[in-house]
Amino acid sequence: MRMRMAGLALAIAVLASGAARAEANKVRIAIQPGLAWLPFLVADDGHLIEKHAKAAGLGDVAVEIRTVSGGGVMNDALLSGNLDFASSGIPAFMVIWDKAATALPMKAVCAFGSLPFDLVTRDPKINSIKDFTDANKIALPTVKASGQAIVLEMAVAKEFGQDNYAKLDPLTISRGHPDAVAALLSGKGEIDSHFSAPPYQQVELKAPGIRSVLKTSDVLDQPLSNGLLYTTQKFHDANPKLFQAVMDGLKEADEKITADKRAAAELYIRVTKETTPVEQILEAISAPGVDYTIAPQSVYAMASFMNKVGIVKHPVTSWKDVFFSEAHSLPGS
Repeated sequence: MRMRMAGLALAIAVLASGAARAEANKVRIAIQPGLAWLPFLVADDGHLIEKHAKAAGLGDVAVEIRTVSGGGVMNDALLSGNLDFASSGIPAFMVIWDKAATALPMKAVCAFGSLPFDLVTRDPKINSIKDFTDANKIALPTVKASGQAIVLEMAVAKEFGQDNYAKLDPLTISRGHPDAVAALLSGKGEIDSHFSAPPYQQVELKAPGIRSVLKTSDVLDQPLSNGLLYTTQKFHDANPKLFQAVMDGLKEADEKITADKRAAAELYIRVTKETTPVEQILEAISAPGVDYTIAPQSVYAMASFMNKVGIVKHPVTSWKDVFFSEAHSLPGS
């Protein structure tokens, strides 16, 4: 009996040590271009996720942060198992959360910052969204699926009524921000407006004849998280310490940005090799309404709108419905 008990104790110890080693020793995270994703650049540069992983007893964890063009590409990689964490705007996340609810459940981990959007135009006849006609074309990251696209629909619903929320959708064109800036500032071509984001809108608004006709604050009474980090229930459950390390690394990155914005602006230029002057980057991340925080903001407002107009089928009663419990103590909305 003593031998059997000793054997059982040994087996439990082996299983326990095996469970401790079961967490992944590598984490793959996808981000997108732009200042909204600055916390990931800060975390990567400072090896902050690795630091928190080691503090949690996970040893040396390799962190791979790759930049991709949009939420759709990320979602495909996440669903195929070629990615551990995706980061995209609230709409892209809500769509995959809705569609994968039974096949491969996933939830959001946290936000990573809120930077205001501006819809800018070079057309002198446009002073508000009521002035857009079929002659205009509005560039935004992804038609009907980006944060800008849904904010525009929310603004249209507010102006023309809920049933007409898609009234301006035919005028929108999918373009990456750098390409949209080039098209708008060229003064040529069909794109005469751009629902932009920092730092691109700061560049555009310094050009003659370019002005803002709609801001996120015109639509929402709170800041809007530019993106959410999310993963599958499967990864979350199998890697609780690594999951927390990623979350803690982003939190520390946000705190570093807030503490020293100039250093963060200089890091952004150094890492991305963009030609935008550091002073413009500093201006963008210091602007009113900018808040680098992991607390999700206006998630419920956007999610409930998407449900009301039928973009997502599953209703939400709170922002917490779509987040893992580790985020529930945050001051979210």
